[in-house]
Amino acid sequence: MGKNLSDVRVKLNVEQPSVPVNMGNLAIFVKGETPKAETFSSYDDISGVYSENDSINQIASGYFAQADHGDKLFVFTYDNLNSVAETYYGEGWEFATVVGSDGANPDSEMTALSNYINGKDERFAITAYPATETTVSKAEEIRNRFGNARRTIVFVNGEDQSKAFYGLGALIGAVANELVGSVTWKFRKIGGVKPVNLTVTQIQKLHDANIFTYVTKAGINQTSEGKTIGGEYIDALHGDDWVKASIETELQKLLSSSKKLSFDAVGIAQIDATVTQVLSQATNNGIILENAETGMGKFAVTTVPREESPASDISSRQYTGLSFSYTRAGAIHSVVVSGQINL
Repeated sequence: MGKNLSDVRVKLNVEQPSVPVNMGNLAIFVKGETPKAETFSSYDDISGVYSENDSINQIASGYFAQADHGDKLFVFTYDNLNSVAETYYGEGWEFATVVGSDGANPDSEMTALSNYINGKDERFAITAYPATETTVSKAEEIRNRFGNARRTIVFVNGEDQSKAFYGLGALIGAVANELVGSVTWKFRKIGGVKPVNLTVTQIQKLHDANIFTYVTKAGINQTSEGKTIGGEYIDALHGDDWVKASIETELQKLLSSSKKLSFDAVGIAQIDATVTQVLSQATNNGIILENAETGMGKFAVTTVPREESPASDISSRQYTGLSFSYTRAGAIHSVVVSGQINL
C-alpha cells in the first residue's frame, strides 16, 4: 500500500461477475530533476507557476472551469515515477495523469502510471488522445498498451492533443466530484468540450476498445460511454473506492475518539456499527443495491467474537475478524423497447 498514516486497512475483494478524502481530486505527474509535490486550488494559481507547460495549463483550465470540480489539483514532479507516486500516495488524489514537459502525451510514462495504479487496485489513471482518424486506427493498440487495465480511463476528444488535455481535466472536474454513486460517467455534459467529428463507425471502433468520447445525442452533448480500458464501469469502481475510503476514515475516527476500544463484545459491536453505517450511507448514495422488499441495502457485515479470535491478534491488539460484502446498484445505460402496431 501507499504511505497513508492510518491504523486501519480495508481489503476489498470483488467477486466477478456478480467523508473520506475528496474523491474528485486530480494529480498531474510531470518529469523533472527534483521530486516535489505542489497543490493548487485555482487556475490562476497553477497558470502562474506553469505558464510554459501547455499540457498542464490545458488540464488545469478544463478542470477548474467546471462548477463542481474537486477542491485541489496536484502537480507531482518526478525523476522516478513509481517512487514519487508511492511517496505522495497519501496526499488525497483519486485520479492521475502524466504529461510531458514539452506538452506531449508520454505513452511509456503513462503506461507506467497505469501499471502502478492497477497494481494498487484503487484510484484511476486517465489519459486523453485527440479525436482523429489516427487515434481511431490505433484504438486496439492503445488498449493493448495498457493491457486491458481495469483502472485506466482513456478519453478521446478535441482536434489536437492540447484540446484533448483540456477535455481530460474537464471530464474529471465535471463528473468525479459529484456525490459518488449518484452519477454514471456516461451521458455527462462537460463544459468547454465540443462533440467530436467522427462517424458512428469510428466511435464504435473506439467503444470496441473500451475508449469513450464526446458526442451529441437527442440534441444533447454528452460522454458516449463510461468505462475504463478494461471494460469496468467507472462509477462502480469509484463507488468501491468510496466504500473503502469511508470505512477506513470512520474506523480511524472511532479508534482516535475512544478512550479505549475494548477487545470484547462491546468494542466489536462498535466496529460493526461503524461499518454498517457506512454501507447504509453507500446504499443511500446509490452505490449499493437496495432490497425492494425491505428498503435496506443488500449488504452483510460479519464479525468474529473475541473467543474465536487468534491469540496473536488479542496480544497485538489487532482485530481482523470483521468482513463485509455488498451488491453494486449498477445503472441503466441503454433501453430496448418492444412495441406493437395494431391495424
